[in-house]
Amino acid sequence: MKKLKFLISVFALFVAASASAQDDSNSFFDEAGNLNDSVATDLPTGAPIEGLEPIEMLNPRADDIYWSKVIYRTIDLREKFNYPFYFPTEATDNRKNLFSLIFELASKGKIKLYQYMDKKEIFDDQHLVQFKDVLRQQDVAFTPRLDSITNDTIFEVEESDIPAPKVIKYYLKEVWFFDKVSSTFNCRIIGLCPILVTDGETGIEKYPLFWVSFERLRPFLAQHEILITDKNNGARPSFDDVFMKRRFSGYIFRESNIQDRNLLEYNNDYESCHKEQARIKTTILNFENDLWEY
Repeated sequence: MKKLKFLISVFALFVAASASAQDDSNSFFDEAGNLNDSVATDLPTGAPIEGLEPIEMLNPRADDIYWSKVIYRTIDLREKFNYPFYFPTEATDNRKNLFSLIFELASKGKIKLYQYMDKKEIFDDQHLVQFKDVLRQQDVAFTPRLDSITNDTIFEVEESDIPAPKVIKYYLKEVWFFDKVSSTFNCRIIGLCPILVTDGETGIEKYPLFWVSFERLRPFLAQHEILITDKNNGARPSFDDVFMKRRFSGYIFRESNIQDRNLLEYNNDYESCHKEQARIKTTILNFENDLWEY
């Protein structure tokens, strides 16, 4: 009996020693009692942010799509529900807003930018936009540098020169579709277009900058967490989580149609436009509900 108690005591001491000797890099607090920098930006999981990957989405066959509808939305970052995309306007606590992330990725050549054209989005090499042309167009100071490993040109821009505070809107292109094989009704985001808004000589002026393929952007969105509420700093989903769970607000300004018109082109006033937006939402909702009637 005494021997058993001795063995239990030795085992307990061994476990305690192992626990005290383990790496403290994942501790919530450091030795001084402050929040540990290595995990303060990785809440709530505490896992390395670089290890996060987006959830893979199935790519259905074109022949299996029974119904589809392309929708264009405007995401206004001045709406409180969209604040997580706009703040912080300057990087802090290893966090950055959506445009600052896109800007950084483009400056390092990690994503491709595509030309913005009215009522047309083509994501191919013939419609690529050079990042340096975007910088020059918006009078952003930059310093080109050659990457010693990849030999690619990297454009260095001071944090204060990034025009993130002026990007207060985005165009979003998405497609709703029904896959008859899997019997699923889904929505896939196709692209994002940041819109820079300034006070011009004739009033408020909008400059759609470029289109970005959302699918190419997702791996980077999944690695950057954001705050979505002031009530719980531990609730920090990634940009990708917010988009996939559709935790954003956006109003419809166009749907795919025969005449290729925006809502304002066939509605005389905003009241009529709001009714048309409601009709489009109802059409999509009713189609989904009708699928499961029997």
